[in-house]
Amino acid sequence: MGICVITGGTTGIGAEVKRLLLEQGQEVFNIDYKGGDVCADLSTKDGRASALLEIHNRYPDGIDCMICNAGVGPSQPAANIFVLNFIASVEMAEGVRDLLKKKQGCCVITSSNSITNSTVRLDWVDMLCNVMDEDRIVEFAKTIPPQLQPSAYSSSKRALAKWVRRISPSWATDGLRINAVAPGNTTTPMTQGLTEQQMDSALLIPIPTRYGRREFLDAVEIANGIVFLASKLASGINGSILFIDGGIDALLRSEQV
Repeated sequence: MGICVITGGTTGIGAEVKRLLLEQGQEVFNIDYKGGDVCADLSTKDGRASALLEIHNRYPDGIDCMICNAGVGPSQPAANIFVLNFIASVEMAEGVRDLLKKKQGCCVITSSNSITNSTVRLDWVDMLCNVMDEDRIVEFAKTIPPQLQPSAYSSSKRALAKWVRRISPSWATDGLRINAVAPGNTTTPMTQGLTEQQMDSALLIPIPTRYGRREFLDAVEIANGIVFLASKLASGINGSILFIDGGIDALLRSEQV
């Protein structure tokens, strides 16, 4: 039995990950804003610090896996998107690296298949990955108008994927693996409240594995990929971005590998 820590494990994809891990006999420690084993607001410095302290106090001998799943969608202000989707994931992953080293563990990050969208602002991606100054990022984000929140979302997830690729070699030298999943449109509490117009927009390009059906992927389909990357079955995988989007990325970028 291993010890897995997850952020955002109360609902949606995170809840399915937690369920699957528990079915395997793993010990799962959930950090979430509500309903977690520890409740913490990871969009704040104090919330992240308290969560990391709790993890270290509870598991001083190490953990087997860290799953950074907590995040917000494009309906949130850009500052919230940048901090929770990028800063918090990076800080939580790096914050337990010492515990992962004790058990030669791994980390899985939840990104998004929107990382290849035209909405991505590469200058914002570079700002997140290269500056990594939360206060400066928040001040800049406050200038981003609401209509550009989708760009903030896809850029934050692109930055996560870039960070995973960038730091994976250094993690490997410590005997650690780090990977990311890039989910497509998925049925979660975040998407269940979409209007008909929003659903039409989201399904403008049909999901290949759902062709002919007006539906998103199931949360468990994403969770299966996360649990796989967290397992020993994925021992040879490091620095990869696994698209779990029913084939949307392959459809739109069929000539790119």
